[in-house]
Amino acid sequence: MTEAKTQAMDITGDPEIRLLAIDLGASSGRVMLGSYRDGKVTVEEIHRFPNGPVEVNGHLHWDVQRLLQEIKQGIAAAAASYGPLHSLSVDTWGVDYGLLDEQGELLDVPHHYRDQRMTDIASVLEAALPPAEQFKLTGNQSSPINTVYQLFADLMAKPELRTTARQLLMMPDLFNYMLSGVAVAEQTIWSTSGLLNPQSTAPSAEVLRRLELPAALLPRLVPAGTVLGELRTTLQEELGSGPLQIIAGASHDTASAVASIPYGGFGSSYAESSNADSGCVDPGCGDPDRIDGFSDPLPSAAFISCGTWSLVGLETAEPVLSDAARASGFTNESCFGGTNRLLKNITGLWLLQETQRSWAEAGEPLSHQEATELAGQLDRQGACIAELDPNDPLFSTPGDMPLRIESYCIRTGQPVPQTRAEIIRSILESLARSYADTIRELEALTGRPVRCIHMVGGGIQNKLLCQLTADATGKYVIAGPVEASAIGNILVQLTALGTIDPAEVRRVAARSCSTLRYQPSLSHQN
Repeated sequence: MTEAKTQAMDITGDPEIRLLAIDLGASSGRVMLGSYRDGKVTVEEIHRFPNGPVEVNGHLHWDVQRLLQEIKQGIAAAAASYGPLHSLSVDTWGVDYGLLDEQGELLDVPHHYRDQRMTDIASVLEAALPPAEQFKLTGNQSSPINTVYQLFADLMAKPELRTTARQLLMMPDLFNYMLSGVAVAEQTIWSTSGLLNPQSTAPSAEVLRRLELPAALLPRLVPAGTVLGELRTTLQEELGSGPLQIIAGASHDTASAVASIPYGGFGSSYAESSNADSGCVDPGCGDPDRIDGFSDPLPSAAFISCGTWSLVGLETAEPVLSDAARASGFTNESCFGGTNRLLKNITGLWLLQETQRSWAEAGEPLSHQEATELAGQLDRQGACIAELDPNDPLFSTPGDMPLRIESYCIRTGQPVPQTRAEIIRSILESLARSYADTIRELEALTGRPVRCIHMVGGGIQNKLLCQLTADATGKYVIAGPVEASAIGNILVQLTALGTIDPAEVRRVAARSCSTLRYQPSLSHQN
């Protein structure tokens, strides 16, 4: 295992720069080709593959070796079709990890965060380190899925790991290591772990001491945008890719998504939603004739990264560690460039995805577009629309979601939605209502009024959800880009290569993406 290089490559003279973003999401993984030319980034999907957990002996794991083969297949396909590639970077969700032995090999297949092995040890951990103290020491909201809980559980179940494990690599760091041979701890992904200080600049010595966790497991921390070195020589030969650079980018997918947000501009292609007016949004929230929002390090817009999970937050200069922030369920995570994300995790379109899966298994499949159209055509007058709490534990694991929604309604004394349209509409309105509640909490916690909301990610293709969010919040919603994590991943790589200045990332994002603006209906405007 070798150390990361600190110097960046100077490739500013190249007319077109081609890079790969490896984006591993909760249901699928993708190898995305990013091209930078004339000040704009474009992305193209090269290879898509499933990324679900696999069950082994009653536990859920990452299918690491298959995923590595899929990544290699995507690299080879990109190299064959587009010639020399400059670099690549991997992003994933947070909290999961693999342990390496003295030879740098995986000791076991990494667990998936939906595995239930932390359930029995959570009370033991919290007796040694209560949730309120975890929040003060790390800035992270306590949760059994956090890395600190998973590591504590693994060391309790297998005490021999204290002597056999040499390094802990978060999942994007693990894949970057498999490709480069360089092991590091990238800050944005480690900021989800519950093991670092609130600024994500160093391990929390107090957490490690109180839980008796080996400090030697944590690799050297590096900032997002660190060049690790070239693709392993054997892989260059196998894949025909040449010596592309492996970069520890904004490795947490939400950090990459937030890096793509075009604060201060609508984007290169702008359109109104069907019921929007033609007036301007608040400066810094999408006025195409102003640049104030680009230079403002703390924009007046909130963000929603919308997918299987919904991450609703606001960028802040420093972590927010108040009792009110913890009590409201907020966490602090690191952004590219050193700012902080104050955000709340909300179980997002997972509810709809699981509902669709249940219907498909029953022989009644419904596409995403069909689901949106069905809910949009529903006459709300007389319809049975339930108010769901997306974060209720009942909805957190795979299963028969329509049946769980029925159980939730009975438990909370609500009428049960009967039709598929009513179930879908209940899910989408409940998500929008949850977003609105979270935005109001953010304003109260920070004292900063939110002027508009940037929604990014695959979930914004559900236009009904975007409009319902505008209505529920009473604020303009600017939706785009869809490929937020991939574009942000590419943008951070470009800064690591020395192609663009970090201060220009938002401007490049705005030139590169198309957006759609949703206006709240008159009865909902603030």
